[in-house]
Amino acid sequence: MLTHYLSVALRNLRASPLASAMNVVTLALGIACFVIAYAFVLFWSTAERQFKLSDRIAVFTMSLALKGDQFSYEGDPRLPAVAAKYLKEDFPAIEKIARAAGIGPNVMITSGERALRAPAAAADPEFLELFELPFVAGDARNALRSPRSVVLKKDFAAKLFGVAPALGQSVRIGNVVDATVTGVIDAIPEPSHLGRSKIATLQFDFLTSYDVLEALDDSRPANAPPPGENWMESKATTYALLPADGSFTLAELKAQMPEFTRRHLPKDIGQFAQIKHDAINVREVFSNSANDKTFIDAAGVTMSGILLALGALVLGVACVNYANLATARAARRTREVGLRKALGAQRAQVAIQSLVEAGLLTLISVVVALAMVEALMPPLRTLIGADLAPILFAGARFWLFLAAVIVVVTLAAGAYPALVLSSVRPVSALRASRAQLGSKWLSTLMIGSQFAVASFLLIVVTIATLQNRHLLRTGLSPGSDPIVMIENPPSTNVDSATLRAELARLPQVKGVSDMGQAPWISLSGTLMAAKPDKAAPTKLVMNPPVGFDFFSVFDIPLIAGRVYSRDHGDEPRGRPRNGAGEPPTTTPQPIVVDRGFVEEFGFGSPEAAVDKLVYSPGNDKSDTLQIIGVVETHRFTFFGMMKTTATMYPLRSKLDYQVVRVSRDDVAGGLAAIDRVWKQLAPSVAVSRRFVDDYFNDVYEFYLLLSRVLTGLALLAFGISLTGLFGMATLIAGRRMREVGVRKVHGASGGAMVAMLLASFSMPVLVANVVVWPLAYIAARKYLDAFQAPIAVTPLPFLLSLAITLAIAWLAVGTQTLHAARARPAEVLRYE
Repeated sequence: MLTHYLSVALRNLRASPLASAMNVVTLALGIACFVIAYAFVLFWSTAERQFKLSDRIAVFTMSLALKGDQFSYEGDPRLPAVAAKYLKEDFPAIEKIARAAGIGPNVMITSGERALRAPAAAADPEFLELFELPFVAGDARNALRSPRSVVLKKDFAAKLFGVAPALGQSVRIGNVVDATVTGVIDAIPEPSHLGRSKIATLQFDFLTSYDVLEALDDSRPANAPPPGENWMESKATTYALLPADGSFTLAELKAQMPEFTRRHLPKDIGQFAQIKHDAINVREVFSNSANDKTFIDAAGVTMSGILLALGALVLGVACVNYANLATARAARRTREVGLRKALGAQRAQVAIQSLVEAGLLTLISVVVALAMVEALMPPLRTLIGADLAPILFAGARFWLFLAAVIVVVTLAAGAYPALVLSSVRPVSALRASRAQLGSKWLSTLMIGSQFAVASFLLIVVTIATLQNRHLLRTGLSPGSDPIVMIENPPSTNVDSATLRAELARLPQVKGVSDMGQAPWISLSGTLMAAKPDKAAPTKLVMNPPVGFDFFSVFDIPLIAGRVYSRDHGDEPRGRPRNGAGEPPTTTPQPIVVDRGFVEEFGFGSPEAAVDKLVYSPGNDKSDTLQIIGVVETHRFTFFGMMKTTATMYPLRSKLDYQVVRVSRDDVAGGLAAIDRVWKQLAPSVAVSRRFVDDYFNDVYEFYLLLSRVLTGLALLAFGISLTGLFGMATLIAGRRMREVGVRKVHGASGGAMVAMLLASFSMPVLVANVVVWPLAYIAARKYLDAFQAPIAVTPLPFLLSLAITLAIAWLAVGTQTLHAARARPAEVLRYE
């Protein structure tokens, strides 16, 4: 019997090659989207499984919220460096505790005359006992046990030492710490938070013992007291190895973390912030990072959920499309079905025949979809920095998933056409070549559901695109002179004043200043008050430290007052490092603020704010600040976690970045001149410079990627919906042929018939748009809430979606509408 069903199915497919090809392509696109979404989710969910102890490794997390909800983050997998000591004391059941922390993405390492910069991390010796890194040289368990030791990745060791053996070589890190190479490892297997993918949280080309990081951080004067315990910092990823016998579980650890926080957190922190500590399995770190990179978790959803939902939406649209096209084709097969029933075929047999055809088309579509997925793997590998294919196609899980997809798609796509065909009455079917098949309201519902998905995606795409353009407009300065950031921390031993003076002499340089942190990728903030009382209400303010001429270099307009100037006697304070800073002064410090600061503190106008005093709560009057100028708002961050629009720019000396505006007429010459100056001042230190726009693009690329994914899915949904609409137009137009004939007999014109049919096709599209608008608004609002400066949600995206979907619907059904409207009454009504 199955052979008979298959032979009939193949004959029917050959009889309608165009319709079959449309079904295969649309189903294949839907399945491919869903498979790729599944591949990402599988990639994230299988992280760290290559490490034997991953089931037993917990990672401690920290959540912080300032009072008044001015700043917050959830589940950061980093703790203060001091926390590890207390964790060992409080939880003796934990077998091992290890810390690992990033040193930086661009850390200098030198060997002889060769100097390179690369991402680096530091770890406790126990780290190598928790994670079996792929060592090719050195002691895999004890390579970090000796002080000042470093483990290199194999490819990086080749860059640093060439063909010479790396083991035992001496290197200098950060131009400060001398260390010895004690190990060489191969690439860490993916997926892992230690790997090379773009969402890995602890990427490194060399891994040092933890004392190297402490030496790099410790820039206190020799006679300075040790710094206090800082429970506000997010410093080190802290791992715990739980007992193998299950005597102390992750659930028990999580239950005891609130008491740990209560016991060790300083009481004064509770006056302005709420801090929570928790624990998760190490496998969750990698997938959580995907949410953090795109700030999706700020919207209360996960990237895994979004991808699966979007993939399922497109696949659902493809299934509805198949049902539409199959139902339209069924209208041409009613005589065949009626004859089969007249010869004894049962209703169940007709339904099974239809489902077999759907299953056969689904199988062909799966093969095509897998070819599409395979073709997309190379660009995806470039996009995310990791290969999804080995994880996707490994083991039986994927093939079970694919089998489930085939069954679900066959039933979802084929059930309605099977029901329609099996319900055909032989008498009605044999009377004419076509019969009225299926429910009118169900046909309308299927059309509406397709366009509801397409409209939802179009609205979200439009709003995401507008937000991205706003980011580009406020973050970049198209056509202006490029700005170069030169990294110059104290470890380079290059005097910042000397470097500024030498750079200012270059003919290609139009301005030089300083900045304490890289824009876009770094955040800093402080609490300020309008009154000196300790109990005065505070507001969160961003406070990037800057040097002289900062506002002219970044072309930030002055609105009122003045900016920092040596002519006015403004003196920068030294940037505090680990608690060591300049002694307090007895006079108010001058401060420049932006328009957002003026509005946040209610000063009325920029002019009224000049000379006003603001205060650091709880500090002495020596930290009183006096506003000397107000500048226009200029964004240096995307992060929506800082719920403030206020910025102040404290004047500081000895900052980590020199900022150079280079003439756009000779950018290459300017960069070469900057490199020569650096080489003269620091011949043994590799220069580290980047355009400000590069920092912007590092963050922006994730939003751009999300926007492109949404755009691609929206286009797919539209394309699939169009084919389904075309098929349904054929069916509905056929249903209304007699009505058109009767209306024409009574004097209706062809134009009136076109208008009537277009109106009937437009109604489900119009209703679908209106129904989906609230959902689209909620989704857009969730997305925009992740940004510090979101755009306003206007009616434009919603009206644009309505106009586009209606226009596309009219184009899709135009041919069938004209054909129905031009029908001759005599031909349509001759059997009546």
